Amino acid sequence: MENVFLRNVCKKSLLFLLFFLLPAGAFAANSPASYLQDVKDIKQNRFGPNDIRSFVYRVFAMYDRHVPVGEFLPFLSSKELEMVFPEGKLTSHKDFIQWYDGVGDSIVSNTHNVQSLKVDILGNGKYKVELVVLWQAEGREGIYTSFRFAQTWLLSDGEGEFPVINRYVVRDAGE
Repeated sequence: MENVFLRNVCKKSLLFLLFFLLPAGAFAANSPASYLQDVKDIKQNRFGPNDIRSFVYRVFAMYDRHVPVGEFLPFLSSKELEMVFPEGKLTSHKDFIQWYDGVGDSIVSNTHNVQSLKVDILGNGKYKVELVVLWQAEGREGIYTSFRFAQTWLLSDGEGEFPVINRYVVRDAGE
């Protein structure tokens, strides 16, 4: 029992020494480049990689719940919007509203399962997202549909608490 106590005290002391007494620079030389880049991106940009991932999942959760279209508009650029879907190209909020209403008229329910997600911080308030999503839906006629789509999103800093979508391109990802 005493040995377990002493081992725990030694572990805690070692952690204290490592994190509080050694100079901060001692770790930087051994830190992986990917970690250092992530820290730099977080410090130099309004949104970090996890902020962008969270945004992507929020958008898909909104699609899945088929929220009122007005909830999407703050996430879409009002100045330079380009959304390319298999069924057409959208360039304005008005176009998005019409497209979204059309989707709502043709399906009963749908889900988006993100299968892969890569975020690049481009700098200067710009972000790139590449992802693959499995979209599943039940149409008004009771027919189940499933597609895998590859998507590329270009985002920029918005005025609110989220980035905005400037470009959103959807294409078939195949099997």
